[in-house]
Amino acid sequence: MITILREYQVIPPGLRFGLVAALALAGSVFAIIRFSTAGWVAAAVLTQMCALLPVFVTERYRLVAVPGLLLFAAYGLTMVWQQLAEGRIRPVWSYIALLALSTAFVSCPKRDASLWALDSYNSGIIALDLGKYEVAQQKLRRAFAYVPENAETNFALGNLAVAQNHLFQAKGYYGSTLILDPTHEGAFNNLGVLALQEKDWKVAARFFQHNLQEHGQDATTHFLLAKSLIGQGDDTAARIEIDRALALNPDQTEFRHLRDEISAGGEN
Repeated sequence: MITILREYQVIPPGLRFGLVAALALAGSVFAIIRFSTAGWVAAAVLTQMCALLPVFVTERYRLVAVPGLLLFAAYGLTMVWQQLAEGRIRPVWSYIALLALSTAFVSCPKRDASLWALDSYNSGIIALDLGKYEVAQQKLRRAFAYVPENAETNFALGNLAVAQNHLFQAKGYYGSTLILDPTHEGAFNNLGVLALQEKDWKVAARFFQHNLQEHGQDATTHFLLAKSLIGQGDDTAARIEIDRALALNPDQTEFRHLRDEISAGGEN
């Protein structure tokens, strides 16, 4: 969330958590050696990090440890500056070595590629909702590069392709979504909508019927199924479906209009 707020200039740019953590780990060694009370700060930061290990760590949870990390990072940089001013190179080399180790430590724990992809995916979804398709494509493709086997990333790319009117490409992404998650409701629904647009009524009906069987009653799905049945000339079955849609959502004007259309067709 912080990444998204920064990208859309809701909050000003700032230091990345990884950079602060790497500087803090290196500086903490010198701080603990120099000040015995620094151990309490280190213990507080360590306790916070250990508490988060069993769960998914998002930015808002890590913020609790930031004040302590900033103290250690600032001390380390101040110490290096003082040592350089006094011509003492040995402590500086020690700091650089520790900084290299801490940088490697901060970068390595994310073995799950989906964690690397998360920021790009979230930013891409926001950009897609805002109609910023070039930004969405850049972010979602980056997420896809990390986790091509992730169903939601493929689904989001399918939605982006639909928004850009690349319908053949969208079908490919939705198909990949279903390979990865054979019960994905959104992919079945969107493939059905694309089939409706192409007037492939039978295929559209199969997609909507599958969703109703797998995921239960949904007013919009009954409505879309009714439209596909009208396309096939089966007004009787279409009337049953639109009545089910209205039973679930009687206030939807579009549903009532379709029922009136079916009734008018039956009278003719």
